[in-house]
Amino acid sequence: MVIKATYEQLIDRIAKLAGLSVDEIERRVEAKRAKLSNLISKEGAAQVLAAELGISFDKQKYKINDLLLGMRKVQVIGKVLNIFPIRTYTRKGTESKVANIIIADETGNIRTVFWDTNHIAKIENGEIKVGVCVEIKKADVRGMDNKELHLGSMSEIELSDKTIENVITSRPSPDVKKISEISLNENVRVKAAVVQVFQPRFFNVCPECNMKATFEEGKYLCAKHGNVIPKERMLVNMVVDDGSDNIHAIGFNEIAEKIIGKIEENKDPQNFLIKKKELLGKEFFFSGRARKNMLFSRNEIVVNDLEEVNPENIIKEFEK
Repeated sequence: MVIKATYEQLIDRIAKLAGLSVDEIERRVEAKRAKLSNLISKEGAAQVLAAELGISFDKQKYKINDLLLGMRKVQVIGKVLNIFPIRTYTRKGTESKVANIIIADETGNIRTVFWDTNHIAKIENGEIKVGVCVEIKKADVRGMDNKELHLGSMSEIELSDKTIENVITSRPSPDVKKISEISLNENVRVKAAVVQVFQPRFFNVCPECNMKATFEEGKYLCAKHGNVIPKERMLVNMVVDDGSDNIHAIGFNEIAEKIIGKIEENKDPQNFLIKKKELLGKEFFFSGRARKNMLFSRNEIVVNDLEEVNPENIIKEFEK
């Protein structure tokens, strides 16, 4: 699997694993690109360089904040902050379970997903509980917009005797960036004005796993849970501009409702047009993950939080 990371993240990891300075890694990357007539991106050249240096991002021990999407068989030690209810689902006639916990260290926190019944049993019997430290091995880093650790049947999880103090219980907001400076696959925060709002889209999801439910032969079906009574969800797509560039900003579900109001209100075209008129020209802080939309071949931000720009708050920040 290809590592999904910003150029800065890649060269930082390579430098650490190779025992070289970041400047030296950057010099070698530029030399590699020049040799290839600049027909390769900086990120691609960095990964080629890593392979030539004999560096593998897999099977390494990492701090949580150093994990990158696409890493495989990694080792992490973290303190359990939260344990969510274990869910059951049926796929192809077989009932299975999935469990989710949050672990943290002094650098960050991450959702951790258990698919193996032996691992889930450690939650059920109370061995893994809030407050204990666990050591995880051979886990994969997956996710669309946020990193998650996934443990399969070949993964390992055991209690650790390590004590971790001052764990990070929340994810810090990134610094505000210009849209023109955004790199793909990074968490970003931009201050931008809404310049276009498109008609919202409505879709149905499974009430158990929130995956898309398809309508077939008069009933809604989930790939994991079979026949379900779906929940309706909404997606809103906007274009936002900060003067340096513009980008699509996508809001799902609660974020979409925070932007344009409840689902029922926006099914009425007239109500939507009123809300659209109110939004155009307004400035917000948009936080989320930058990604490439392969279907439309464009960059976009999947918004996970937004805040209307308040001049008084900005002045207070400057005064600090």
